[in-house]
Amino acid sequence: PRLLVLAPLLAAACAGCATGPDYQRPDLTLPTSWRTGEASTNSMGGWAWTELYRDPVLTNLISTALANNKDLQIAAARVEEAQGGYRSQRSALFPAINGSGDFTTARVGNIPPAPGAEADQYNLFGLLSYEVDLWGRVRRLTESARAQLLATEEGRRSVEIGLVAGVASSYFNLRALDRQLEIARDTLASRSNALELTRVKFDDGNGIVSELDVAQAQTQVASAQSAIASLQRQVALAENALSLLLGSNPDAIPRGQTLAEQWQADDMPAGLPSDLLLRRPDVLAAEQQLVAANANIGAARAAYFPAISLTGALGLQSEDLGDLFDTGLSKAWSFQPSLTAPIFNGGRIRAGVRVAEAQRKGALASYEKTIQTAFRETDDALVSIARIREQLVADEAVVTAEQRRLELSTLRYEGGVASYSDVLDAQRFLFSAELTAVQTRSALLNATVQLYKALGGGW
Repeated sequence: PRLLVLAPLLAAACAGCATGPDYQRPDLTLPTSWRTGEASTNSMGGWAWTELYRDPVLTNLISTALANNKDLQIAAARVEEAQGGYRSQRSALFPAINGSGDFTTARVGNIPPAPGAEADQYNLFGLLSYEVDLWGRVRRLTESARAQLLATEEGRRSVEIGLVAGVASSYFNLRALDRQLEIARDTLASRSNALELTRVKFDDGNGIVSELDVAQAQTQVASAQSAIASLQRQVALAENALSLLLGSNPDAIPRGQTLAEQWQADDMPAGLPSDLLLRRPDVLAAEQQLVAANANIGAARAAYFPAISLTGALGLQSEDLGDLFDTGLSKAWSFQPSLTAPIFNGGRIRAGVRVAEAQRKGALASYEKTIQTAFRETDDALVSIARIREQLVADEAVVTAEQRRLELSTLRYEGGVASYSDVLDAQRFLFSAELTAVQTRSALLNATVQLYKALGGGW
């Protein structure tokens, strides 16, 4: 009983002593604004993903992915693994109590005064062992394990944010391909009609339409057919990729709103740059890795000092099984404190400290790089949104102009004042302009996805 009281008292006496540096967040040079304008206190990173993505089909796909995605399940399993590691390490802060029971029988050799005698021994003990954490080695290791757990949890959140962004981006790309395929089919129908009219005029034999015009029209039709086949392939591959994110086998993906119907906020506030340090899970995970590396320095330095261990046993011991539980006869106990101090180890402890210090330097550099990457990704997305919006206005103006050009070219050709090649050129440029405008609209939606992800939104 005295041992059970002594161990906690020793632990309390040395609780305030721990080797190594206490963690302090590094001084960082942070930008105060974004390249696209002044920062504000409001941030779309605080929105729920259901506020940004308002297509019911898309929100259902995201929910399905969050429930079934295998990468997210792997990340969740790693969190459980880290929880077990932390609890295992934390248990070293407390005394370990085990039970032990054994029986020994022996025959004494032919030695006086009792040659050939036999002796039995029955033992039943409760064993207590405890490392007195005088220098904080166990506490530093526990601190490191806790930081590793928190880093793993942030890693899971990072996977979740990436999954939400990945599903949204893949869906927008799929809807863009759907629209391009629709344009290609409309173009094929238009060009097929033009080919038939050209053939009719050529067959009339009046010389207004030459065989060259027919060949050019056939080329246009074949080009549209090729584009359709290519887009159909891309649609199938996009559906397969999205199916993987959903945690399912390759299959068709349901469709909701068209690309042009997808909601976009007029104002997309990015908040303060410093907010990313507290919002982005990859930044928080990198900081926890730095905390763990910092704590490991203290654990490594503690090896320079003596290690104190307490071992005790309290139980029953008897030569006769019938007397084992007669505490008046068989009660026994032992107490064995031990101290182990390093004298010579060939520089192993010093090398261990250097390893821990080098790992901290690496963790610090990784933390700083992660922060810089966060700033870059956010600024990239802001710049992209601003410029792509301008680009989309210009691309849609090009489509309008090309549509008018095709109308005029057709009228001039029918009026005999222009060649058929003018009409063909107008068809080609209109087709290209329409596809480009769709790609630009898709790029704008994807830039919004990337901004939301860069701000740590989505969880």
